[in-house]
Parts: sequence; structure tokens; C-alpha cells
Amino acid sequence: MNSFLTKILILGSTVLLVDACTDYLGDYDDAVKGHIISVTLDHGKIVDPRDGNKYKVAKIGNHYWMAENLRYTDSSETPNLKGGVWCYENSKDSCSKYGPLYSYQAAMNIGPVAVEDYEKRGICPTGWRIPSEDDWNELILLIDYFGGEGLVGMNVKSIKGWATDSLAHKPMNRFGFNAMPAGRRNSENGEFMSTRKYAFFWSSIEKDEGTSFGYTLRYDNDLLDKGFFYKDHGMSVRCVLNAYDAWFTGDLDSTYLDEIPFEYGSMKIGKTTYKTIRIGTRNWMAENVAEDVDGSWCYNDKKDNCKKFGRLYSYEQAKEICPEGWHLPSSNEYSQLMQFAKTTGNLRSRDEWTDKGGKGINFWGFNALPAGGREDGDFFDLRVSSYMWTSNKEAFWLRYYDDNFNLLPKDEKTAFSVRCIEDVQTP
Repeated sequence: MNSFLTKILILGSTVLLVDACTDYLGDYDDAVKGHIISVTLDHGKIVDPRDGNKYKVAKIGNHYWMAENLRYTDSSETPNLKGGVWCYENSKDSCSKYGPLYSYQAAMNIGPVAVEDYEKRGICPTGWRIPSEDDWNELILLIDYFGGEGLVGMNVKSIKGWATDSLAHKPMNRFGFNAMPAGRRNSENGEFMSTRKYAFFWSSIEKDEGTSFGYTLRYDNDLLDKGFFYKDHGMSVRCVLNAYDAWFTGDLDSTYLDEIPFEYGSMKIGKTTYKTIRIGTRNWMAENVAEDVDGSWCYNDKKDNCKKFGRLYSYEQAKEICPEGWHLPSSNEYSQLMQFAKTTGNLRSRDEWTDKGGKGINFWGFNALPAGGREDGDFFDLRVSSYMWTSNKEAFWLRYYDDNFNLLPKDEKTAFSVRCIEDVQTP
């Protein structure tokens, strides 16, 4: 693992995605103190004090990213914006929906009026800046690693608004970046490239006198590509802030995690239909088995717990419960699942876990529930642990307070949850 990814992993259990629950102190209206800016979140959004516009924010790795395109257009306060800001096809509705399109000079606040340190901040709010190549490249590297290789575009595109194509996956917005297909204004004739098909974002870095670097999303692939563009093109602006340069108060908006459009399949055990989810090359059950058979129990013998968490099974029953074409996962298969998921928080359900620890992210739709277990007639660990039988007579154990998993040897006196995995790998 390279040094950048090592740094990401050290920062905390959920820093690889969005740490939606970390509280900081401070007030956005305070001046920048040294290298630290204080930011207050209002219902999950920052407020730009210049015009009152509000923006969702996503914490991705070492950075806070605006999760919406910048909408600042006040040329009376920022004269260098004049002549360099457009609404798509000159429609105010498009500006409201997608944000305006800026020339590079307008985005960087370059023009007749001299601006100190424009190369860092551009037209972003105080403390924020136009992303550099390094900022964009770190975003791509992180999402490529944690979100599936070659699927950066799928993971950053907004789930609504994009045209579809058989060559690209369905947009998932897994990291909350919410890239909208705002199109572009071409410099040579003032015509606009299609919304719904493309998104273009400026970086702060010039290539030469006439062009600067930017990044592109397309409807027909899953990439976030670097390119260079004429400075007079009109393109979207995102602002970024180093996480270690900011103190936040209030919670980030994590509702996007509940809106990820997982593509669930289905399978049957007996007469009951269960959701399934493809993770990597395998199809897993996305629910705990709940078949009422001898050698299985509801937690505390309460039927409501069976409805919510599934049943707890002895090892002998666990070996027999999966239907034809499916099997009880081996310890190695659970280990492979963890290698793909990276952290247990990415597997844990968003609900039902105790609030004493970090909330589950359910990044892959696996929806691991804290169903607890049973041993010698006693029930334990409801809402704090998930135990799932492996075919090796071990329990795959996820806990509420960290992102480590364990494989625990167990005996016939214990009863745990069961998930099944399909026999055949998918391409």
C-alpha cells in the first residue's frame, strides 16, 4: 500500500469514506486563525457568508469537498467574474440546478483587479480553494482503492440526472461527492455541450498560456479523467479544504448513504425470499436467514427480534440451511469479503447498532445486523456485535466500536446468524 493510502487508513475507522459523526468546535464566521478555519454546519451544510448560499459537504479522505457546484456570481464584490460566468444555455433554471459555468480566469479570480493569493483560493469562500491536481488525483486514488478499481465515475456521479449508456455502471454516489452533469460552455463559439452527459471541473493548475488542467466525467464510462482545456471554456467549480486545516461543529449530512441505489437480487429458502447483493465477484445474502427450524432461536425468545435480526442457529443447522446453489461461507470467503470491503463499518447496517460507537456505513449493501448470539441457553451482545457462522466452525465477528474483524472458533453450545453465498462466482 502506498504512503498516501497508509495515511488515509491511519486517520480513523471511517475516514476512508465520510466521517459524518465527528464533531469539532468553532464558528464559520470566525476569521481564519493561522492555518485553521472554523466551520459551522447548518443542517449538514456550510453557509457562504458572501451571498448566503448553502452547500453540502463530504469528508473524503484528508479533504472536505463541497458536494455541490459553487454558485457564487457577485461581480460587484468580485469584479474579475465579469464576462466569465454563464448559465447553461443562458437559463437561470440551469444555474439553480447545476451551478454556473466559469472561465478559468473567473474561477481563479484573475483579471484587472489584483487579488492576493488567487492561485490558492480563487472564488471559493475564505479558507477553501480551487482543487489542485494533487487534490483531484488523491480523490481519484482513494475512490479507486476503496470503491472498486476503475469505478471512480460511478462512485462520484449523482444518482439522478445522468443519461444512461450500456458502457457505464449506474451512478451510485457512494462517497457523497454528488457530481452533476452540468455540461460545458465552449470558448470558440459560445455553444454549450450537453447537460445530462458531461461534467467538467477546473483544477487550479495552468498548463500553458492558453489552457489549464481540469477533470471530466462522461455518461458513457466510469472514469474521472484529467485533461487540459481552453481557459475561456465555461466549466463547473468545486471547492476543497484540507481536513487538518479545519475545525467543524455540527454533523455532516450522511443521508446520501441511505439513498445509494443498491441493485439487489433475490433468492429463496423455503417459501421466504431474501435480498442478495453482489460484492466483488460474489453474490451474498443481504439479510440474515430467518427460517424457523429446530436448533434455531429468536433473541430472548421474542418473535419481534426474529423479524428484525433473523434467527440464531446452531452450527449443525447452519451447515444445512442454505439452499441448492448456495452454501455456508468459509472463513476464507469471509476474509476475502473483508479484503474487498476494507473495514467492517462498510459492512455494518446503518441502523440497529448501539449509539456508543461509530454508525455503520453499509457501503456495499451487505447490511450486517447486530443480532448477537446464544450460548448455553443465554443470549448476549444484541445491538453490539454481529456473529455469522462459517463452514469452518468459526464465527465471523463484527463489533460496534472498531473496524477490525475476528474469526472465532466456536462449539455446538453456541448459536449465531447465518448468511449464504452463491456457489458460482460472477464475471
